[in-house]
Amino acid sequence: MASISLLPIDLQRWDQAPPGDALCVPVWTDVRPLRGAAGLLDWRMCGRLSRMLASGKVTGAEGEQTLFPSAHRLAWRLVLVLGAGPRRDFSERRFQASVRRAFDAVRGLGSRRVALALPGRDGERAVTGAAAALTSRRALDLLLQELDAAPAVVDELAVIAPAAVQKELGEVLRLRAVRAVAPAPRHAPRAPLGRTIRTKP
Repeated sequence: MASISLLPIDLQRWDQAPPGDALCVPVWTDVRPLRGAAGLLDWRMCGRLSRMLASGKVTGAEGEQTLFPSAHRLAWRLVLVLGAGPRRDFSERRFQASVRRAFDAVRGLGSRRVALALPGRDGERAVTGAAAALTSRRALDLLLQELDAAPAVVDELAVIAPAAVQKELGEVLRLRAVRAVAPAPRHAPRAPLGRTIRTKP
C-alpha cells in the first residue's frame, strides 16, 4: 500500500517536502489568473506556467498533459500540468478520469514519489452545480478509490489541498490506516452437518 501524506498550498511546506519525482497540478480553461496549487506553482517557477498559457503551449483543455523539469525550484524533479477543462462544470466523473490519466503518466515516467493537487472548491461561493459538490473531501475519497484500483502505481503520494481542510482530510487518512491494520473479524466455528454445538448457560 502506498504511503499517503498531506501538504497544504504553502510554499514553505512545499520546500520542506521530501524529494519526489513528479508534482501533478490541474489547470482549467476558465480560471485566470491561476489560483490555488497552480498559482503557487507558477509563482515558484517565476511565471513559467503563465507564459506557457499566454503562448498557447498550455490551454487547460481536458486531457492535455504538459511535462517540464522543475529546475531544482521544487522538491519534485518534474512538473506534470494536467488539463482539466472548464472549472464551472467539473464533475466527479471528469476528476476520476483526470486521476487515471495522471496515474498512467507517472507510471510511464517511472515516477514512484508523486504529489497531486486536489481540485476541491471549498469556500468558493460562486460555484454551483456538480463543481460545487466536488469538495476536497469528496475528491480525496475518489482519489483513494482510484489508488486502490491501481495500488502499485506509486510508493509515496502527497495530496495537496487547502490548509482549511487539512484536519478533515487527515482524519480520513487516519481512519483508512486504522482499517488497513485492523485484524479480520473472528467468526464462531461452524458446526458439521448433522451436529449441534451446545453452549453452557
